[in-house]
Amino acid sequence: MSNGDKAQVDSMKQFGIPTSKIMAYMAGQSGGYRMLRFTKRDLYNYVHRQRLAQISDGDAATTISYLEGKANADMTTVARYTRTADNRLGSLFWVDGEMMSDYQLFGDVLAFDSLYRSNKYKKPLLVFSGLNHHKQTTIFGFALLEDEEVRSYKWLLLNLVDVMGEKTPCIVVTDADKAMRAAIAEVFPVARHRLCGWHLEKNCVQRVKDTNFRKVFKKAIYENFEVENFEEYWKTAVESLGLQNNSWVQSTYEVKESWATAYLRDTFCAGYRTTSRCEGINAYIKGFLKSTDNILKLVHNLDCIVKDYQNNKVTAQFYSTYYSPVLTTGLDSIELFASKLYTRAVFREVKKQIKGIATLLFRGRDNISTTVVYKFSRMGAPSRIHKVLFDPDDKKIQCDCAMWNSEGIPCSHIFCMMKYEGLEQILESLIMRRWCKDAKDCRRMPVTMRS
Repeated sequence: MSNGDKAQVDSMKQFGIPTSKIMAYMAGQSGGYRMLRFTKRDLYNYVHRQRLAQISDGDAATTISYLEGKANADMTTVARYTRTADNRLGSLFWVDGEMMSDYQLFGDVLAFDSLYRSNKYKKPLLVFSGLNHHKQTTIFGFALLEDEEVRSYKWLLLNLVDVMGEKTPCIVVTDADKAMRAAIAEVFPVARHRLCGWHLEKNCVQRVKDTNFRKVFKKAIYENFEVENFEEYWKTAVESLGLQNNSWVQSTYEVKESWATAYLRDTFCAGYRTTSRCEGINAYIKGFLKSTDNILKLVHNLDCIVKDYQNNKVTAQFYSTYYSPVLTTGLDSIELFASKLYTRAVFREVKKQIKGIATLLFRGRDNISTTVVYKFSRMGAPSRIHKVLFDPDDKKIQCDCAMWNSEGIPCSHIFCMMKYEGLEQILESLIMRRWCKDAKDCRRMPVTMRS
């Protein structure tokens, strides 16, 4: 070995590189060794890669040990992970017992979105969330993904279903990520996939420069059209603006069943139209996380975030239990019944519908066999008639505005019909348990649930 080679070996030893690693820099030739030349920068880069690898492996192992320790202390905590071909941590998914409990009650609507650069390894962080009976965001689980390919999303969703006792959502709300959509279609074939309206509006601004179409598109997303009216509205608007051949307009129209309220009005969405709640979680999480955090630090911080959300739920439950409202609608018996039944947040929305009776006009009453049909229009829009069907024998009520179908609370048309019929309580067929104060009381039999 030449003096130059010995100097390089000494330099490598000074950096703490073991002899076995040094020998890896030497190639065997003719029974001897030849030193591979390198610069000081090469040496620094090599040491950095080795240290990063050690941190990565050690961090992953420590995180898994931490989650396994939690699982041993609490049998309802579950963590699952994959390894890459070079034996590194691939994807990681974890939930606790409270998340499982909430998912069983409120997992009929599932939303999730990716949070980037939340950790030093740049793994996408996914937060599964929904809406609880207090209209608050509730967290169902967390995941760090190896990548954003279909196989990674599929692995994650299959594990979610398995951990949650095979319960699948009625509707999944996400952005327009193609890999995510493909995995959802495969794992949740029956569930409706609703695309985030906010993301669609943002894409519209970028892809279609016509400001008039942006207004048209926003109305197409959120207006409670009948399907026939939506189709007529869309065709007329697109043709008048000369956008029939716009590729983005065409491709977006092809998936209209995933974003137009006209096609989703009979699907229970719990009020979800966008992933704005996911964005809210992400914004909150960013206040706790740093891009330099290792995985264990990230998991610890997410534990703290979950506790904050759970504390908010406890506070809301307290106020709902001991809150006594002031009756102001004039329909005191119905309003009082609703205040005792629903959580405080849901009662506020129900009360708005009861107050909405004041703007309704009675347009007639017909009988079809045992069914009574009421007709109402709203002041300022006399041409739009809504029909409410009431079967007094089966105690069932249905309104063609489909508000109950999509949001799970009675509309003002139904309350107006109840007024004319002299009903003083909300019928049991219209009570969705997930909105009730005792939604988490396992001793109570379900009234109306979506699964």
